Amino acid sequence: MKKRTKISPADVLEIILSLVTILAFPGCQKVINVDLNEAAPRIVIEGLIYDIRGPYSVTISKSGSYFNQPVLETVTGAQAIITDSKGITDTLKERAPGVYITSKTRGIPGRTYALKVISEGQEYSGSSTIFSHVNIDSLVLVKSQFQRFDFGEENKKETHVEIHCFFKDPEEKNFYRIKVFKNDSINTQNYRLYDDQYTNGQETELRVANATVGDTFGIELQSLDQKTYGYYRTLADLLYTNPFFGSTPANPNNNLSNGALGYFGACAVSAKTIIITDSLIKSVK
Repeated sequence: MKKRTKISPADVLEIILSLVTILAFPGCQKVINVDLNEAAPRIVIEGLIYDIRGPYSVTISKSGSYFNQPVLETVTGAQAIITDSKGITDTLKERAPGVYITSKTRGIPGRTYALKVISEGQEYSGSSTIFSHVNIDSLVLVKSQFQRFDFGEENKKETHVEIHCFFKDPEEKNFYRIKVFKNDSINTQNYRLYDDQYTNGQETELRVANATVGDTFGIELQSLDQKTYGYYRTLADLLYTNPFFGSTPANPNNNLSNGALGYFGACAVSAKTIIITDSLIKSVK
């Protein structure tokens, strides 16, 4: 009869740790080289025309590599021309390196604007239309209730006051971008896009920000065409997608030709300001 070898608990633990180490580092002696090719720089064009008095600017630069993107290289000596649907042609002047300024262009609802850029022997173009001007009728404070959960305590309800924007949506397909300025600084957390799929031709109410006492909020309602809206929509998806669980990042959709990055848009803008005081907060029912 064979004598059985007795295995102690310490021996079992050592065997388990060894197996975990093997599974976790099966190729610890193999060096893997990852070839990350740096993309060639591409031209980046950014311009937006409003239905408010100009001048307007178009910036032209070059994209950087994947590992070196702190500041984009400006593109000087380019030719930038804007022509509207009424035949008005405006050759932009380079006021600063890579910044080109209009002199004749006027943003008018209903008109379409075409941009042409020529740089280093290549031509790029894009166009955009200003939709109807939609006025903000009012900014109203509204009481909001939400549930807060605390471990070991009963659920509590806290009251917060929100800023809501009211406007009349025209009876046509519209796309909107809302910009929120808090004390003259852009508040990126309240960046919002909206289309009138379910509110076409109706009175519309949108929550735009949380009200905080002592602050001044400026609200802009931009009426966009579909291509400009599509650019901001895909840009927002890229900015707020978790890179570890989402798909590989891509460039946002744009309306520029010949592989250019960026956007060229035209929009109508309405703006209102509200100052949040303690008495205003207390008046909310």
